[in-house]
Amino acid sequence: MTRPRAATTGRPGGLLTLLTLLALGAAGCAPTPPDLPLPAVDLASFASEVQPILERRCGSPSCHGRVERPLALYGSGSYRADPTRRFLLEPLTPDELAANARSVAVFVLEPRERAAALGESLVLCKPLALAAGGCGHQGGVQWLSPRDREYRQLASWLEALP
Repeated sequence: MTRPRAATTGRPGGLLTLLTLLALGAAGCAPTPPDLPLPAVDLASFASEVQPILERRCGSPSCHGRVERPLALYGSGSYRADPTRRFLLEPLTPDELAANARSVAVFVLEPRERAAALGESLVLCKPLALAAGGCGHQGGVQWLSPRDREYRQLASWLEALP
């Protein structure tokens, strides 16, 4: 006498795939956490000193200039809050600038990030060369050293957060 077999998808790992999909579906039903309020920062300095760096180094559609990325950045000529404005070369709206500032600031607003050295924050560590203390970045090395002018500009802006 043979024992009845449990239903599967016919592929190895079918049950694992099903369980994974169920877990992801359940996670999608969780309420969206509220946006972290942006601390009182000089949004003008972000717009003039940090946003150009992010747009040039990180904001292309093949990197962080798209919604699918965990660190999604708005940029002129790429990802925009209004999909009809996508790929237009025009300045970001104040809301888009504030969203970018919030996306970057959250890396050091978390208490455990604050407790760590600023250079250990992923927003500074990932794009830094491994030889200079970076932690690896799929998008490649953006800064060879923490002494690079753009790295220092971003770090200074993050240090000034309340």
